[in-house]
Amino acid sequence: MDLDAWLTKVQERQHIALAGLGTFQQQVERGLQQLQSSLDEAQRRMDEREPGRVQRMVALLDVDALLGKVNSGLHSELSSRERRVVPSFWRKVQPLRMAEFLDQFPDGWPRLVRQRLRDWCLADADSEHLREWTGLTRRCPKDLPLLRWRLPVSIELALEPEGPRSVAAGWGACPLSEVVAMLGQAGLRPSIGYAGHVVAEHLLRQCVAREDVSESLLYLVESQEGRAWLPSATGGGSVLGAPVEARVAVVAALLECRARGRVGKDVQALVEERLIARDSVFGDPRLSTLTEAWSAVRKCSKPAFEAFLSALIQQDLEFFFEKAMNKRDRHVFWLGYLGVIQSTTCWLAPDAYDALRRNERTLPPEQQAAFRRARRLAKGDVNAFCLRFSEYSVVEFSDTGNATYVYGHGVFGERVLGGGVESANDLKVRREAKRWLSHQSNWEPRFEQALLELGIERKPRGPNKSPFHA
Repeated sequence: MDLDAWLTKVQERQHIALAGLGTFQQQVERGLQQLQSSLDEAQRRMDEREPGRVQRMVALLDVDALLGKVNSGLHSELSSRERRVVPSFWRKVQPLRMAEFLDQFPDGWPRLVRQRLRDWCLADADSEHLREWTGLTRRCPKDLPLLRWRLPVSIELALEPEGPRSVAAGWGACPLSEVVAMLGQAGLRPSIGYAGHVVAEHLLRQCVAREDVSESLLYLVESQEGRAWLPSATGGGSVLGAPVEARVAVVAALLECRARGRVGKDVQALVEERLIARDSVFGDPRLSTLTEAWSAVRKCSKPAFEAFLSALIQQDLEFFFEKAMNKRDRHVFWLGYLGVIQSTTCWLAPDAYDALRRNERTLPPEQQAAFRRARRLAKGDVNAFCLRFSEYSVVEFSDTGNATYVYGHGVFGERVLGGGVESANDLKVRREAKRWLSHQSNWEPRFEQALLELGIERKPRGPNKSPFHA
């Protein structure tokens, strides 16, 4: 064998060996990734089950006796079960006493950090007690293997009142789906309120940066994790719903994005429909008396909420008068009252409802959502539309020749709706009506004057002005 042939064989063997090493390295890396994934999943399940385990342990313990031992410094008398739940009572223990406990049992640090994240609340922002705990948190060892700290900021910064905003800023360049995944890896599942506030701050950062948030909102609407922060009854599947405070923060943030025009129309229609779904724990924002959750959203951002509410009512007006009634003049007239209409209800006759349902996909997205909010009558061929104001309910009917009825709310709810509504005729109770207005020639000024006498004054929707924080 000459030298060239020998060198060729050596090179071939080197290539084979290198290829084998490369394959082995890939297998090792894949195995490590699978192992890390399994560990993350196991830890995630432990984090999700930990609050339940702690509650069960607390139910079996003498809490007063436990707190007495901690506050007296009798740590050696604590059982292993008692030591595990001590961090859960951080609100009932002085920081100095907790520091003494952690000096003796440092494995309690991760539990304390996770518990404080689970208990994080905006109401603590001005608490002197919280500031004392912040000082203790700075002493947390950074190298504890059980801490699994994966947030982009320090522990003490994350636990500050502005913590979620700081975390959102650290992950500002990441899509929302990745942010939620990273929160999960840190043990902050949707069922933990802190995670929802990070999601809300992430949306607001995108909005302030004039970015389109359609992809983020689509993630909230379509994914199991995302739906946990919307007002639906559950997140779906194995994902627990988020606390109401966290849902309020996320809904207020997405309404800000909507008010600033950062959402595509198709996605906006999906979000609006999801916000007022029948399984919503928030209820319908078009009701005369807002639920506590919608009131909290309105408090967070009144202009954005009112713009959202006006848009829903405007969609219902357009849908009824343009599609179900074909009366452009009435549509234009009632748009002049958009700023004082509190809610609307559309009743469709059976044939009209079924015809629109067959052609639902041909409607614009916002009118599809308006159609799904409509109610189907059991009989008759006349459609009806109710506009609710502060003291009165006004009912319009689709066919020419039907007058407009004006009822006081109490009368309308008890004597008109109280017996059930099977057809539009059930909404025509002339003896109970406060006013009865006909659509004869030049009807608009007569209607306007009659409504003004009842205290209903024209008020078109004004421009949207929504405050933002940087």
